[in-house]
Amino acid sequence: MSIEIKRLSYLPENFYVINNVSLVINEGISTFLGQNGSGKTTLMKLISKLIDPTNGEVLINHINVKDIKKYDLSKIITYISQDRENIQGFTVFEYAEMGRFPYQNFYGKYDNKSLEIIENSLSLVNLYEKRDDLVNNLSGGEMQILRIARALIQDTEIILFDEPTSNLDIKNTKRVKDLIFKLKDLGKQILISTHDINYAESISDFIFMIKAGKLIYSGKKEKVLNKENIIDCYDLETYEGNEIKLF
Repeated sequence: MSIEIKRLSYLPENFYVINNVSLVINEGISTFLGQNGSGKTTLMKLISKLIDPTNGEVLINHINVKDIKKYDLSKIITYISQDRENIQGFTVFEYAEMGRFPYQNFYGKYDNKSLEIIENSLSLVNLYEKRDDLVNNLSGGEMQILRIARALIQDTEIILFDEPTSNLDIKNTKRVKDLIFKLKDLGKQILISTHDINYAESISDFIFMIKAGKLIYSGKKEKVLNKENIIDCYDLETYEGNEIKLF
């Protein structure tokens, strides 16, 4: 499953949030890396068709996303936002079940396969025993784990994570990273956005450095993550010290 971005720009209110970005993603775990406000989340939303570009195009397997109906796109792409949804009164199982929405029958029901996928996914992330608990009682870490379960349940080829470990402690950061690796092993195409250099180094196969809405460096992690590129991407020219310690 390939993602191709061609000359993509997003220009709300005469300000370039994304400025003429072109890139190709074909395999492994790819990461948009850059400062907060650099345009990473906007790129995610453009790929997911949550917003429309001012110029350029996003292609999934050579098909422009603008030509894919949202219902059909929901069977191809899952977007996991960094923002916790304001959902009250749903159980863990009911929240997870939402991932099967694209697969409902005419009567809004799910078949036995869907129920099996939901149960297996909750078991995989160790939340099955909490299936009857209310989501508003979950910790931030548990809620992020549940979002990953819902992504599994949605069963898409491409999964986008926007700042997946934001505000998580060390234990839950590791849990999320381990689950992302499991998704990769299942053959999913993973795209992550983060400002955390160390996290990007620990999880990525490919890095796309974004600065002020532009793609400035891209390639395999080993090629892109070097001192000079990081100084440029994070505006560290005035760094006071002999060495910048990485990783």
